[in-house]
Amino acid sequence: MTRRAAPQWTAILLACGVLGSVAAAWGPVFADEINDGTFSKGDADIIDWLPQILHESRGLQRMEEDLNYSASRIVQVWPSRFRSIVEAMPYANNPKALANQVYGGRMGNSRTDDGWTYRGRSPIGITGLANYQRVGDLMGQDLVGIPDLLCQPRFALDACIAWWEDKIPDSMLGETTNIRQRVNGGVIGLGDVQRLKRLVQGAMSA
Repeated sequence: MTRRAAPQWTAILLACGVLGSVAAAWGPVFADEINDGTFSKGDADIIDWLPQILHESRGLQRMEEDLNYSASRIVQVWPSRFRSIVEAMPYANNPKALANQVYGGRMGNSRTDDGWTYRGRSPIGITGLANYQRVGDLMGQDLVGIPDLLCQPRFALDACIAWWEDKIPDSMLGETTNIRQRVNGGVIGLGDVQRLKRLVQGAMSA
């Protein structure tokens, strides 16, 4: 049963630890945007999809990437790019400079501030001009020209769905570690995603 009413989605989100006011605001969005044909495998997709977006967005409270990091945190997150705290210091607590440094020149980013302009947005963290272009094409929206659309709940949720259906093949469903690598580029946060998946399964079967 993929199609659910707003109160059902609100209850699922609450069961997964989403704050009450946040769950109440997002329940109608989920109800409007998710129907029986939204995901190729219906609830089997949602059981893997929802934990990922809840983890990435801190329970649907964060719509864009937080790049306000200390030097030590920068080294932890990007050890291959910053080999010491000294190297990271110019980017500490400087989100724009950090985004341009770590995302510039890749993922379709080519202009001076593309790294910052196309930083991670939406609950699943769509990043880079090429990804904005691809997801925007799938949605029929100009995400390259209006990147902040990915911070608006309905567009953000549609983007997460479009990205998922494009990037996660049905054959990968159930393989939480492999899905985490596809979403995150590694396994950071895997334990929390596994915890959330158990909550989602319980809430959806209630």
